[in-house]
Formats: sequence, structure tokens, C-alpha cells
Amino acid sequence: MDDILGLTGPPQSADVKRIKALVQDQWGVPDSVVVMVSELHCHEDGCPDVETVIALMPGGGRGPESFKVPMPMKMVDRSIIAALRDRL
Repeated sequence: MDDILGLTGPPQSADVKRIKALVQDQWGVPDSVVVMVSELHCHEDGCPDVETVIALMPGGGRGPESFKVPMPMKMVDRSIIAALRDRL
């Protein structure tokens, strides 16, 4: 059966936890903000085959912020998270 959501498979919990910890540590995200990390297939022209999406869900009436990284979760490292911090 086709994966209609474009997920690459079961989440890699170690990668999700690692990326969440990097985001919280390097960006100073408080515990009250939910950090979601997903890996998706992109089916649009000009986008990477697999991308990692990091979403911050602050609550309190503020909408989510999301950041796309054009690579699989396993390739996302400290330097990439640090570079994304400039977009906050």
C-alpha cells in the first residue's frame, strides 16, 4: 500500500530524540514548547527526495514555526541545527 502521508517509514526514535535535544539545547527552547521532528518524502519538482521537518509548537495562541532540512534525520547534526538558529 502506498504511503499517502509521504512518511519514509517508522520514526527513528534515536534520531528524533537526538534532534529534539539539539534544538532545545542550542536554541534555548523551553520545556513548555513542543518540538516535533518528522522525516518526509517530497514529491514536488525541485525538492529533495527526503527532508527533515522540525516544528516548534509554542502554544498560548502563537502559531507553529517549522524548518525544513533537505536531508534525512540521520544526517542532521549540531552544525545544521546551529545554522537554523539564525532563522528564529
